[in-house]
Amino acid sequence: MAGSNTSIALSKETLEDLARLAKAKNQSIQELAEEFIQEAIEHEEDMALLKLAVQRDVPGAKRIKYEDVKWK
Repeated sequence: MAGSNTSIALSKETLEDLARLAKAKNQSIQELAEEFIQEAIEHEEDMALLKLAVQRDVPGAKRIKYEDVKWK
């Protein structure tokens, strides 16, 4: 796991855009970058789950209602 002092190099243009947006949102660049990175991670997770769901959604597959699942 990366330490708390991890650095990320950004292009000049990206850093300028990030700084401008952070100022407009009254956030620090670090807070805004962390927010964007977390959202990107969540998006990637969502896309992986969607891909899995599409693979499993095949014609003729048996459907089970939520109410019929026997939860432990």
